[in-house]
Amino acid sequence: MAFSFFSATRASLSQLVCAAGPSTSRALHASAVVSRESAHKAQARRKRKKVIEGREKRAVAEEEGAVHLALGSRKNDPNGPSALYEGSRLAKTVLKAEDVWYTPPPNYAAGEEPAHYVYGVNEADRELLFGAVPLATSALAFDPERPHQSEAQAVEQGQQSEVMRRILDLRNADKAGIEVVNRARIVKEFGKNDKDTGNTVVQAALITHQIREMWRHVEENPRDIHNRRRLRMAIHKRARVFKYLKRSEPLKYAQTLLDCGLEPGAVEGELMVGM
Repeated sequence: MAFSFFSATRASLSQLVCAAGPSTSRALHASAVVSRESAHKAQARRKRKKVIEGREKRAVAEEEGAVHLALGSRKNDPNGPSALYEGSRLAKTVLKAEDVWYTPPPNYAAGEEPAHYVYGVNEADRELLFGAVPLATSALAFDPERPHQSEAQAVEQGQQSEVMRRILDLRNADKAGIEVVNRARIVKEFGKNDKDTGNTVVQAALITHQIREMWRHVEENPRDIHNRRRLRMAIHKRARVFKYLKRSEPLKYAQTLLDCGLEPGAVEGELMVGM
């Protein structure tokens, strides 16, 4: 009896399917295919989301550990992106305009000399201007028969020397004048002599200082598109200078990076200058 019942049930189901026709079979098959496709798409979306999240995490990590291409140190350095530069040989060589301008003036009347002179006045010039010339003038003007007149001329000569010291004091120069002195100081410090401008190490130090000054200007003037472009070009130019130095003089390469306060990442690899 049980066998007959199941046989009858199977026959009834077969009759129902046959009665429903081929359209119902296709519908059932299509639903199964759509379900499988939806599962595949969901899995693909989850995988894509995981990949994107991984990329974002890596990008954040790389950004935090990236080197500031203009200032030379790592961006996440607790002491700031100029940490390596501060205390470097280059930082000790250049003069900051603010420090020059706001240094207390010397006592010119008492014969005290300025801390820094304008460009072109060397030690020999100072000795001549404030030593030999006043002394010779006073000696030539001295008249033993007119001592009071000689004293007045000596006072006048002292006043002229005082005026000359004021004029030649770098404190009275503008930013451009201070930068001319800085370039001369860098050449003298990093070169074999004060005329050694073609030295690769000198070029590396000069362009590093130039980049820092341009970065400061761009930060203060964010709409200056022209100097932003110049800054990007200078960063790539510095990379070429260091690349040549590394190839030609590997030992000087490492020392120059240290002297300029730069991480290797500031001059090596693909430099993505986004500024």
